[in-house]
Amino acid sequence: MSQSTREDDGVWAGHGVRARVAELAADDPSFGRFGAARHRYRLGEPLAEAEVVAFEERQGVRLPESYRSFLTEVGDGGAGPYYGLFRLDGSDMESRDREERATSGFLTAPFPHTERWNPTDLSEDDYFHDRYVQGSLLIAEFGCGAFHRLVVTGPERGRVWFDDRGCDNGMSSQGAFEEWYLAWLDAYVEQPVRQPLGGRGQA
Repeated sequence: MSQSTREDDGVWAGHGVRARVAELAADDPSFGRFGAARHRYRLGEPLAEAEVVAFEERQGVRLPESYRSFLTEVGDGGAGPYYGLFRLDGSDMESRDREERATSGFLTAPFPHTERWNPTDLSEDDYFHDRYVQGSLLIAEFGCGAFHRLVVTGPERGRVWFDDRGCDNGMSSQGAFEEWYLAWLDAYVEQPVRQPLGGRGQA
């Protein structure tokens, strides 16, 4: 099945993500928009259903539907908020960030937050402990040590949370995955294209 057919027929039908990303790329050949030098307006190939199922069976979870369908209808990683989306298998992540995907029970444990979280009475080691982010999947890098996480287990399942502990700002909800991604796409259209020095995109 072709990429365009998958997107036209599925949950993401009508959003035209690939076409809109292609338009952004044509308007910004030097990758001047923030993050474009990293993702270069490229979306990964959509995953087969069997590939998603294999990941879910290894992890013992079912991915939230809007993200799951993005993977099979639109693409696996690539163009997206800030520095772009990670691949489902984490192969484009730093090894230390990919460790969560290899930690038994990490994704099956309920994500512990339902409202903004930023305690001031924890040690640094405790503040960054895995128990405060369990049940969530790293899906995108914001920069400066911050990431976006998709909750896969718990009351906030299907919602994206901003993990800004690296700048001592704790964590906060950013909305459902589909809303989060499409809001970025809408805002990116309006973002001025910088003219980078030397004609190459900087981010």
